[in-house]
Amino acid sequence: MLAEERRAKIQELLTQKPTVVIAELAEQFGTSEMTIRRDLDELEARGICQRIHGGAMSLRILEYQNLYPPFPAREQFQVREKSAIGRAAAAMVQRGELIAIDSGTTAAHMAYALRDHAPVTVLTNSLRVMEQLYDVLNITVISPGGTLSTEGVGAGISPGSGDLAFVGPITISTLRSFRPRKAFISTSGFSIPDGISNASLPQAEVKRMLIEIADEIILIADHTKFGRLSNFIFAPIERVHKVVTDIAAPQEEVEKLRKLGIEVILVEPAEEVMPLRVPVLPSV
Repeated sequence: MLAEERRAKIQELLTQKPTVVIAELAEQFGTSEMTIRRDLDELEARGICQRIHGGAMSLRILEYQNLYPPFPAREQFQVREKSAIGRAAAAMVQRGELIAIDSGTTAAHMAYALRDHAPVTVLTNSLRVMEQLYDVLNITVISPGGTLSTEGVGAGISPGSGDLAFVGPITISTLRSFRPRKAFISTSGFSIPDGISNASLPQAEVKRMLIEIADEIILIADHTKFGRLSNFIFAPIERVHKVVTDIAAPQEEVEKLRKLGIEVILVEPAEEVMPLRVPVLPSV
């Protein structure tokens, strides 16, 4: 069994119970305890679990306490996976298309990957996406405007956990005037029974509108987003046409998506990651 396949199975176990034991995992997978320790160290680095004596504890319990890391911290999580997902998503964009990209760290990586792309028009409410593209001559960037989001302050989630992005009635009203060919949507978490969710209500409303106006919906999400439920559900998973994720995504969940007629594209983590552009505005 390949290391990533074993780690994906361990991750799946961590969604089913609060803790796993090294000795039991070694017996289950027919490998050494040292190998399992390395697997758990890697999963801890990805933000999936917390190492404890003799095993690891699932971090899934934190998801239902309305806690969400600040944007700068999230930019450090699963960077190799997000970079690869961004490149794969950018490769789906055709010359001359109008596409929509929403807010989120994976969305920012996709925007960076578009810098060397053929001429396209990008509709986005995210300042972080705009920062990656504002000086690219062959890419037209359109912002819907609106209220600059500072959610996270006094909203029951970690201060600064939201992205710098335009939200609100003006944003929603303006977006209704566009018909993007593709919408690339990021998420705080999703599950097949519950749907796609986000930590911020204002940004969830923007994502819902992008899904409504676009011809094709492409979910860009690394493997840690599988099986998670965040504060606000903005669409059922059936509204999605494609999911771009990494090879550590739970195999069983991938197969369920495919049985629903959703195309799932699995990518290897990037060997080399180019840093995102330095923010023009500081994080909230």
